[in-house]
Amino acid sequence: TRSLWETTPALHCYVCLEPTGVSDCNTIATCTMNETMCKTTLYSREIVYPFQGDSTVTKSCASKCEPSDVDGIGQTRPVSCCNTELCNVDGAPALNSPHCLAGALTLLPLLNLRL
Repeated sequence: TRSLWETTPALHCYVCLEPTGVSDCNTIATCTMNETMCKTTLYSREIVYPFQGDSTVTKSCASKCEPSDVDGIGQTRPVSCCNTELCNVDGAPALNSPHCLAGALTLLPLLNLRL
């Protein structure tokens, strides 16, 4: 067991505070002790100027993070949250979240109708 005097290592997240191409947002930051989440906001290509041809994101360490509802189809700035080391590596919400997996499975029949 851990004693009260032992400190938990700080979380590391990818950070880019201005909308940046997903593949270009690769700066790693050490979060403060109260920042226990990595947050990613995905921006629609249409609302980011200049058009970069790639999805753009902002990423940060966060003390609070409210993920987007998986049923929020059409959102222009979906937010994903995670709490493991360097977990915000890409712009998509992690599918290891039970809510994201449930949402993906719910949409699967709709995708088959369009094929």
